[in-house]
Amino acid sequence: MSQGNHTLRLSPAGLALSLPPGTRLHEVLFAQGVEFPCGGRGRCQGCRVKVLQGTLPIGEEEKNLLSSAELAAGWRLACRHAIQGDLGLELAQWAMPVLTDQSSFHFTPREGLGIAIDLGTTTLAAQLLDLATGSVLAVRTALNAQACHGGDLMSRIEYALHGGRAGLQRLIRRQLAGVITQLLQLHNQCEKETHPEHRQADQVVSRIVIVGNTVMHHLFCGLDITPLAAHPFQPAQPGRMMFSPAQLDWDLPANATVEFLPCLGGFVGSDILAGIVATGLHESSELTALIDLGTNGEVVVGHRDRLLCTSTAAGPAFEGARISMGM
Repeated sequence: MSQGNHTLRLSPAGLALSLPPGTRLHEVLFAQGVEFPCGGRGRCQGCRVKVLQGTLPIGEEEKNLLSSAELAAGWRLACRHAIQGDLGLELAQWAMPVLTDQSSFHFTPREGLGIAIDLGTTTLAAQLLDLATGSVLAVRTALNAQACHGGDLMSRIEYALHGGRAGLQRLIRRQLAGVITQLLQLHNQCEKETHPEHRQADQVVSRIVIVGNTVMHHLFCGLDITPLAAHPFQPAQPGRMMFSPAQLDWDLPANATVEFLPCLGGFVGSDILAGIVATGLHESSELTALIDLGTNGEVVVGHRDRLLCTSTAAGPAFEGARISMGM
């Protein structure tokens, strides 16, 4: 442990972190997979932790949100505290794994590598693909780094409207750059271990496709988020957006293309569009329903003649967050 640092022990993971005095728990725990539904504003109980070792003084927000029995048992709101001494905490929540698979789908073979990214409000998933065969070569998942400024879409929009839009854009672009680097490193390492005798030229990434809900689309692309803050929630520019790696400050070949697929409406994004294409719902003769159950939940019902879609705040409905009728 560095001189002057304090030890933070996290249960049930069994982690021990050495941290300088004054480090905000908000920053540390988010990196360990803890979500902050209200963006660390002390308005919900989503980041509850139980003090097992050391002390955390009771704040005014905690007196209003937690019962006397909970406070006496050592429960606190992580977003309200910083490291001031050795501390042991039990986490009330822990990140669940993001599900991915290698289901087959129709595609047109081409040379090179491609990356598919699902940019969710809470989580993101990325796959490195061989564009000639459709094989998944590597997978990376992570919590969306923007979630430290609000777990649900409206919290994220509120933060953006109060001067945080550029910061949210930088945050997610930088995080995706890191995820892409990790994918390529994972693939190269696997290739060296599996085929050490091969000395062929490395394949390069030629195409990256990103999907996400409309708010994620606008925040990544640098579009005005204001229209999504009030009825009728019409996006400023829902269409397909194209970028070069240089525009995003991504370390990729200059001729690689990066595109964010178009959204379908106010809170119906390109993630559900990708789901429609992948399942063939738009070609089906039978009436079918497709449900994307995420923080922003989307539902599509229809067949090849007509599709109807809508969205709902599924995350806050299940998790409580900042709405009175949650859970």
